[in-house]
Amino acid sequence: MWILGLSPLPLHRVLGLKLRLSASVLALIMMVLVIVSGLSLALPWRRILFFSASIAMMSYGMTSLALSLGALVPNFRESNPARIVSGFGGTVCLIASFVYIVGGSAVLVIPSWQHLRQEASVWMGYDWRLELLSLGGLAVLTVVFGGLPYFFAKKRTKNLEYLRDL
Repeated sequence: MWILGLSPLPLHRVLGLKLRLSASVLALIMMVLVIVSGLSLALPWRRILFFSASIAMMSYGMTSLALSLGALVPNFRESNPARIVSGFGGTVCLIASFVYIVGGSAVLVIPSWQHLRQEASVWMGYDWRLELLSLGGLAVLTVVFGGLPYFFAKKRTKNLEYLRDL
């Protein structure tokens, strides 16, 4: 951290660059896997796009959550990097990630569940508005679990107070 603190780039810009680079690469890799899987399963393109958009949002949310909690709750005292994960920040990140994944999965399963429920009675056609509403719910969860911690982490890295603990 002290090397990054001495660099000409401010830490909040390094934080933003790390978020954009990591999340974009992860989202790209995951979207390629979703598209290949969807094509091999012969899914309709609207479902492939739905899953691709959801995986892109979740990759940004998970990356932002982990990066933000690492900046908000750093452990500079630990000499072994493998033990940092089992500390307070790592535990909070694990629990928040679990809640985000379960909540996101619950929101994303609503269109499929509704489709199966309607198919059991009389199926009148596909309603894409439910998928958009589900993606909107995932966007809200992403802002809560990824955007808010990132906002506070960026604010904390702008003032370099916590570097005095090094």
